[in-house]
Amino acid sequence: MTLTKILKTLFTCILVISFLLVTVSAYQQHRTISALAELTDVTSAIVTRLSVEELVYVDNDEKLHMYSIDPAKLENCPTRWEINGKNFDFRVSVGYETGDEHVLGPYGSAPPDDRTRCSLAVACALYENGRFLPAKLSVIAWRA
Repeated sequence: MTLTKILKTLFTCILVISFLLVTVSAYQQHRTISALAELTDVTSAIVTRLSVEELVYVDNDEKLHMYSIDPAKLENCPTRWEINGKNFDFRVSVGYETGDEHVLGPYGSAPPDDRTRCSLAVACALYENGRFLPAKLSVIAWRA
């Protein structure tokens, strides 16, 4: 073999190995991004379900007030849900101001440090003392 053939073969091997390494790295990155997108979707679904079903304020006429939180329902809200066949834990809190800043919660276990978490906060109203107060519903979710 001549020196040029040896260099061409070595260069080809380096290119093949580089291509394989880049492909494996891209696959791992794709899996990470897909998991983060799924967690974002789940967190959004949790916030929506909390604000329009689970924690919604119901008045004396049985009328639902969407995106209005009933503080009495916070303490009894389950913080582990199965969504799309997978279990997710979450922590929920509601912040509001009546001159001073107040926070109801957090309810649910603390998020583990070794798991990927997603947080989302949405504007809502809190029904307290016969009136609606501007508030913020915050959720931190992770895969159980």
